[in-house]
Amino acid sequence: MSGDGGLGCPVCKARFRGAAECSRCGADLTAPMLLASHAYVLRQQARQALRSGDARTALATACAAQGLHATAEGGLVESACKLANGGE
Repeated sequence: MSGDGGLGCPVCKARFRGAAECSRCGADLTAPMLLASHAYVLRQQARQALRSGDARTALATACAAQGLHATAEGGLVESACKLANGGE
């Protein structure tokens, strides 16, 4: 899996190259970039909630992150949160 978590152009599926405009078709990638960024922040919050012992908040936050932008790493965070909640 690439470092961008699979983020790509929703129009032509070109690989994300870190620009707000698709290098292949010129589509505006601002919205997908914002979703991925917000999901990253939510994953960080889930990790912090786990460290603080708040397993329920951690799970809700991890699930929200995966709903916005699913990644392999996010799946691991979500699994850890589920285990912390007794396997829910």
